[in-house]
Amino acid sequence: MEISRNDPTALPAFAALNIAWIKELHFVEPSDQKMADHPELYVDGYNSVFSVHIDGKVAGVCALKQDDDSEFELTKMAVDPKFQGRGIGKVLMEEVETYAKNQLGLSRIYLLSNTINAAAIRLYKREGWTVMFEGPHPQYARCNIGMEKQL
Repeated sequence: MEISRNDPTALPAFAALNIAWIKELHFVEPSDQKMADHPELYVDGYNSVFSVHIDGKVAGVCALKQDDDSEFELTKMAVDPKFQGRGIGKVLMEEVETYAKNQLGLSRIYLLSNTINAAAIRLYKREGWTVMFEGPHPQYARCNIGMEKQL
């Protein structure tokens, strides 16, 4: 298992894996389509895309993205179904958290999700994330839970 940050060859998989799970569980919002069309935006500035590679294939991806308020969001985490159940999501989260704390000097990051993603919510809680809010989000239709982690 190899972990990369901002590997340009992983960006197509980053877009494809995320669009796939979004379509499966929800619907594609304009921000999702923008990500799919321009995944390079997720490596601009302080943004980063992390990817796990197994046997030369992208097994999982996750981004750390700076928002309009200069806060950082763990976002667009996806694991290829062929590689699920191997702890790749946990590895990605730990890599993002370590990078955020040690390289960017952050003391907190957040994420937005939906409670329909029950396995993801369980993972976040197990890894020390706490709920900031539940209910409708003003910007993202499918979002109904926000969580944060103190680093």
